[in-house]
Amino acid sequence: MTSADVAPPDALRLPDHASNQLEVVGGSEPVVGEDGIPLLKSFLAEDDDMRAEALHIIADSVAQQRNLASRALIFHPIVLASLAAGFGVCRQIFYKGNNSDYVKVLTTFTGIVMAILGAIRLTCGPYIFEAERVGTWSWLNAGRSAEEEEQSGTKVLGDSDEILVTKFGGDYIGAVIFRGVQPVLAPSSPSGNKRSRRAQSPSKHTKMVIRAWSVRQKYRRKEVGSALLENAIKIGKQKGWTIDGIEFAKDHANHKRVLPAMFNGALDKFDQIAQNTLVKKLEETEATEGKSRKRK
Repeated sequence: MTSADVAPPDALRLPDHASNQLEVVGGSEPVVGEDGIPLLKSFLAEDDDMRAEALHIIADSVAQQRNLASRALIFHPIVLASLAAGFGVCRQIFYKGNNSDYVKVLTTFTGIVMAILGAIRLTCGPYIFEAERVGTWSWLNAGRSAEEEEQSGTKVLGDSDEILVTKFGGDYIGAVIFRGVQPVLAPSSPSGNKRSRRAQSPSKHTKMVIRAWSVRQKYRRKEVGSALLENAIKIGKQKGWTIDGIEFAKDHANHKRVLPAMFNGALDKFDQIAQNTLVKKLEETEATEGKSRKRK
């Protein structure tokens, strides 16, 4: 969800129509097919090692937001205009009519540019700290305590979030993290305490919330992420989590913005792409289910 992809080497190029070859299978299946080509498969994380790999993928995507934010700052018209003005000021101060004066102009301007780049790096640094936060078990388990449920007004279903990962051969290349949530009813009487709060019936008001969705940079734009999302939707439906809909969490892994809104166009664009992909996959899933019901 962060930047343009770079195609993998030919020896590791994804099979054509990769999204059609993704199935929810066990993680212990072979990683290479009979023809020697690495297999592309999607499955639910079965242990902490797989979950840790998924968290690494998500954390990497958050860290990559720093590069996008830095690029947005550097190439923003306001910053470019300021650099041009800075060069003009340097020339005005140090150029006295001799060609050798340009050495002073260029040296001073180079120092200004380096200082600006350093400031941009520091300004966008919080994305690295956010990546470190997201890549932890505490982030994965957030929202499950009684206090957090009290604050959010929602109850998280299950003992842990569902994590669907994609492997290409022996490499983990994509992950989506999602959970089911329900609104929590307030106590029916003024004397009720926090413990008397309860979730709605599992068959009502249940919503699937996607907390993170990412594919490693060189495998993006190859339908891997779309297939992951599609399989996550199917799993959510099987669990009965989609009665009230499916949505990305407001505090999803890539939601943080460090810079003012005018510099966040690229990041907001990727959020919109993710939203559009979710809507598209929901429509496709519902259309497929509709055809299946008609056949019956």
